[in-house]
Amino acid sequence: MAKRQMQPEVVIHNFVAKHMHDVNKSQVFVDRKKNAKRGYTKHKKGRYSEESRPFLYAAFGSQMYC
Repeated sequence: MAKRQMQPEVVIHNFVAKHMHDVNKSQVFVDRKKNAKRGYTKHKKGRYSEESRPFLYAAFGSQMYC
């Protein structure tokens, strides 16, 4: 019987191809249309009104009228 020749181990020099199977995995999908119908918004709009920020008028109000 002939001796079995050992195949040399493949060395991957490409960093992206080396870590491709670790990083590229399936992700959990969030349906934005369903959330929008339920009333969910990622960034709340109109959260702060001008009356709730008195510190801005105290800090910059005196400089505006000089």
